[in-house]
Amino acid sequence: MAQAYGVEAVKVESPYGQPVNIEAMKQKLANEGPFRAVYIQATETSTAVMNDVRELGEAVKNYPETALVVDGITGLCTSDLRIQEWGLDIVIGGSQKAVMIPPGLAFASISEKAWGLMAKSKLPRFYFDFAKERKNQAKGETAYTPATTLIIGLHAALEYIKKIGRETLIANAALLAEASRAGAQALGLKLFAESSPANAATAICAPAGMDSGAIVKELRNRFGAIIANGQGSMKGQIFRLAHLGYFDIADLFAIFAALEIALLKLGQKVELGSGVRAVQEVYLRHAE
Repeated sequence: MAQAYGVEAVKVESPYGQPVNIEAMKQKLANEGPFRAVYIQATETSTAVMNDVRELGEAVKNYPETALVVDGITGLCTSDLRIQEWGLDIVIGGSQKAVMIPPGLAFASISEKAWGLMAKSKLPRFYFDFAKERKNQAKGETAYTPATTLIIGLHAALEYIKKIGRETLIANAALLAEASRAGAQALGLKLFAESSPANAATAICAPAGMDSGAIVKELRNRFGAIIANGQGSMKGQIFRLAHLGYFDIADLFAIFAALEIALLKLGQKVELGSGVRAVQEVYLRHAE
């Protein structure tokens, strides 16, 4: 949360693996404001946690001078984000996640409430000036030189999303996430974000006494399979499987078969086929 006057920020922190405490944010809105903006991530990528932006949006609607700003970079096209209905004033996205093209483009949706707050703002800005960009886009132009090759790629990606349907893309991410959780648990592995897991990625705890970096390295060296280690203080403790964009269920069958072998080679006792079978069962349940 950013206060209305000055630059002081008020934080609401949650334990790793847990979603943001929305009730605590509501209390700060009521007791410690006024605030110019409330910031939250729809999906926290490093821990694969999904936050309840819908409930927070309903709360921020009651504060006409406060904008809700949502980091939707991994949330877009992996989870249900009803921007207008939920009162999400500014939602930021990126080209490199579920939109499936290289990094370099950012997207923003801006509510009429947010436009009104910007019009009253006296803070200096130059490059990141949404009002200037809005004026130019009304003429079919951009305020500054765009990454034209990425925009051409974006056109192709959006045509693909339009063809299959945004809901289908979201459902695919949800299926892969559910199947990954089932597969990990079948292998005796603990999920890191148990209470509010994201669709964009699944964070899995390494077995006791094993560095998750060893799992990442074994998969890469043995099979050429790329998964992510934990970040910051979670490095070495968790590994993450992505479910964005072009990933499909066949990819997940392969990664769990490879993961089982990698764990065996690293000394962890697992029953071959148990993780894959759990993934297959989730797929079949949804396919039927």
